[in-house]
Amino acid sequence: MSEMFISLIAMAETVIAITALTLIILAVSSIIIYSLYNGVSPMPTSRKVTRALLEIAVSYRVSGAVFELGSGWGNLALLLARALPACQVIGYENSPAPYLISRAIAMIFPAQNLQLIRNNFFSASLSGADLVVCYLYPNAMKDLKVKFERELKEGSLVISNTFAVPGWEPIQIRNVPDLYHSRIYVYRVGISEDTG
Repeated sequence: MSEMFISLIAMAETVIAITALTLIILAVSSIIIYSLYNGVSPMPTSRKVTRALLEIAVSYRVSGAVFELGSGWGNLALLLARALPACQVIGYENSPAPYLISRAIAMIFPAQNLQLIRNNFFSASLSGADLVVCYLYPNAMKDLKVKFERELKEGSLVISNTFAVPGWEPIQIRNVPDLYHSRIYVYRVGISEDTG
């Protein structure tokens, strides 16, 4: 091989390495910035909680629109779409890196009833939801309570991983034997009584 060809290969390898490093830095920076903006970093749901959450969703025989608020890396949204094939599952995520990865996963493992949207779920209408699934944090649940009461129709289900809707009485609480002793809270709009 000529020295010029070897130099071109070395230069191409350097460009690829610099590009990959730049993309990694941009992705990590994006996650940090959006974690600060959202007040929480994208955190995948544990396997045991996912299994319990899917069992709960299936047991209530949901048949309409399912919204996952903060769909992160997309694993739960995809599994909800597979477990509830008669439902349209819509995952909302505003952080670019997890959203792009979830889109890539959805392209590799497609589900016709799954739609992933890059948007802040606080600006999305929940009026068509039959089921809302979330794994957020206490302040978000406080703000979502107002949104739920304003937008969700009577009879809609809300399933929250770990964090309760403040002031709402759950119709079911499932304790999950995972590392964190997670709780899953289930509410039905119009049946859950507001306790304050």
